[in-house]
Amino acid sequence: MGIRKKQAAGILCALILAAGIAGTGLGAVQGEGNAAPEAPLTEAAGSSAQGQDMAQSSERVAEAPAAGLPASKNTPQELEALATMEKAAENDRLSLYVNKETAEIAVQEKQNGYIWFSNPAGRSEDPKASPLYQSELSAQVLLTYYNDKGQINAFNSYDDSVAKKQFKVTPQDTGIRVDYHMGNVAQSFANIPKAISQERFEKEILERIPDADQREDVKFKFRLDAKKQVYEVRKLQDYVAEELSAVLEAAGYTAEDAAQDNKENGVGEAAASEEAEFTVPVVYSLDGGNLVVTVPAKELKSSKSYPIASLQILKFFGAADTGKKGYIFVPDGSGALIHLNNQKLNAEPYSLPVYGNDGTFDVKERIQTNEASRLPVFGLKQNDHALLGIIEDGEAGASISADISGRNDSYNTVSSKFQVTAMDYYTLSSGTKTSAVPMFQSGRYQGSLQIRYAFLSGSSADYTGMATAYRIYLADKFQLKKLDASTPAPFVLELVGAFRKSKSILGIPYEATESLTTFSEAEGILGQLKEAGVASIDLRLVGWFNGGIRHASPSDISVTGVLGGRKGFLKLADYAQKNGVSLFPDAAFVEKYKGSSGTATLLDRSKAAVYAYNPVTYAKDTSRFSHYILSPRQLPKQVEGFLKDYAKLGVPGLSLRDLGREVNSDFDPGHPVSRQDSLLTSVKEMELLRHGTGPLMVDGGNAYSLPYAGIVVNAPARSSRLNITDEEIPFYQIALHGYVDLAGAPYNMDALQNPRLSMLRSLETGSMVYYQWFASDASKVKDTDYNGMYALNYRDWFEEAVRLYQEAGPILSKVRDQAITGHSLVAPGVVRTTYQNGVSITINYNDTAAAVDGLQLQPQSYHVGGE
Repeated sequence: MGIRKKQAAGILCALILAAGIAGTGLGAVQGEGNAAPEAPLTEAAGSSAQGQDMAQSSERVAEAPAAGLPASKNTPQELEALATMEKAAENDRLSLYVNKETAEIAVQEKQNGYIWFSNPAGRSEDPKASPLYQSELSAQVLLTYYNDKGQINAFNSYDDSVAKKQFKVTPQDTGIRVDYHMGNVAQSFANIPKAISQERFEKEILERIPDADQREDVKFKFRLDAKKQVYEVRKLQDYVAEELSAVLEAAGYTAEDAAQDNKENGVGEAAASEEAEFTVPVVYSLDGGNLVVTVPAKELKSSKSYPIASLQILKFFGAADTGKKGYIFVPDGSGALIHLNNQKLNAEPYSLPVYGNDGTFDVKERIQTNEASRLPVFGLKQNDHALLGIIEDGEAGASISADISGRNDSYNTVSSKFQVTAMDYYTLSSGTKTSAVPMFQSGRYQGSLQIRYAFLSGSSADYTGMATAYRIYLADKFQLKKLDASTPAPFVLELVGAFRKSKSILGIPYEATESLTTFSEAEGILGQLKEAGVASIDLRLVGWFNGGIRHASPSDISVTGVLGGRKGFLKLADYAQKNGVSLFPDAAFVEKYKGSSGTATLLDRSKAAVYAYNPVTYAKDTSRFSHYILSPRQLPKQVEGFLKDYAKLGVPGLSLRDLGREVNSDFDPGHPVSRQDSLLTSVKEMELLRHGTGPLMVDGGNAYSLPYAGIVVNAPARSSRLNITDEEIPFYQIALHGYVDLAGAPYNMDALQNPRLSMLRSLETGSMVYYQWFASDASKVKDTDYNGMYALNYRDWFEEAVRLYQEAGPILSKVRDQAITGHSLVAPGVVRTTYQNGVSITINYNDTAAAVDGLQLQPQSYHVGGE
């Protein structure tokens, strides 16, 4: 991980947030408009976004801006571009401008005068961009669509709408609306007859045209049917038809005449051959210090034969040219940075879906597994200004796209791209012949596709400032409360109960339920931890009901007998309650391990079944079934049944294995559910589960689950480390720390393969100590589907876990309820995290000692300051 340090000695960082913005509007985070010039690229980035965080979720922070700091200015080209625009809306924070000839928009921050453009002002002089990419540089919307063979084609709003004058700008209360009509939009000229008798054509039209050449020209545009003695109009381009209509009008031939001739010759309104035509409305509105960009999805229009595949909105908003310094922030796992102009042209552009892949797409080969993007956000820093994009609606169908300058043009960009219609191929077989038929999604999302842009400047214009702004946005939107300062940081423990194992009697195979940790053994492990001085424990109990880890439907609960049954479970719950242990029994609602009824449907009409992949060939291994995916339509029924049975147990707390980490569509043609509608269903059911069970532990921690999560486990702790990225950052933890307890992967299952390094990462990110154990001998899982759990016997890890918790726990307790206000790399392999109460933790990840700011840090050690 590399995070650069900004030198800003003696400069007070300012955090200005909107006060009194209605609803969930996010206030812009800004420093004084004239901030210090950017440090060289090798020294800049990752500086602290200092300032007081919100004490309550409903409060906003406002500090006096630092004075006397010069800000970077817009270029003369940009000022000239603004001069061609007119002001469309304004409030006390922002002004919105529009060029009614090109549909470009610009947003000006009133505090410092800085202007953000939807399209680069200097694009016409870009030596890198071909004519195609010059057009894209002028577009606000990039649209792809399918033809009848399932092939992808592309339109852009400049070539296919603006240049053809097929768009309309309409004022709105707080902004404007632009309606783009893309494609060859057919125009109707009512005074051109489709068929007219030879006699009337010559008498009523040709004889009334005085110019001989014009008469011949008009005559050529009609075809004579000698047998019927009728002239029929030929197929004409729009501009040709427009010219013909004008000539006929000058000759006195009217629409009424054409209607009469059509009727007399038996011609009705014939259906024109369908062409690729689309209508895309985009609404720009100001909300406090933010720009909100909305595409009302239900108002999207397309030709029936050409469904819209995707929409990329404002690809070039805030685009940074080759002269700018800074980076692009992408939400890959914990977060990653792409340095502007990094010259990694051999690497693929960044493109990853929000919330990971949709499980109802049939992936036949999986060559690379990426970290999931848990937060629907992105950002771009250029010099001492930055923007943060938050996808507010339609995010489950969105992906984040980013690229550097030099590939197709001279600009660094980041934006959101929304899938509108999904497509897959259905294979038809007949003997030795096969053919692929495209199958398109029906029942697309009818809500809005919406992005909120916030603007940052000065010393707040970095990824820490972006994370701070997003934290305040979440706290305001979901009314999140800060954690209790009096509660110590918990030791998070996952105990694995039972699992199903294949056995045989007299050669007859069967499945038996085997115990890994009985309820009595779980109580004993908790007792040992208590005796060792671990006072606060959050216990995740996996595999406690319906056959163990891969349990049957949770709608009907049966506590597993080999673990101790209902009586043993209630005894463990009673022990937990009396000894300060927060119990979170684990349940899966989306992953369906037994039976295919109620399963979601793939686009090819097959059941949504998930299999393992061959590690050598990367191909799907249909002999290694994992689970089915439950249809979102069935989720309410599952949750209702579960809550009914769970209430009888009277145990508070629940761990959600999959609801907070997976979002899947259902392509059942009779009852389709879009991925965004699936998300909305999950949110409703999580709210019911939170109300019915009390505190929730959430695995993964997708953004929509955060309002219901008391603790997130397996929170993203790294990025996918894609070739195009340059640095890995803990954006997820910076944004959420102090409001939600976080834990990464269990220390003994972490990819770091070193529990001490895992502890150091916990100190850097404020995450809890987390272990996964079972009580049985490890040989019990040998040669089963659970081979990967071979190293989880608690005796092998107990002493180390207690030692690391006793070392890290007191430090984590001091900052548990504190927001992270700073994060930076102070030397190679040495990072520093600063918390709201002034505590700073400097960590040396190196295998050698390091001297930093007067500190002597031993290998893989840390220093706590500011206490």
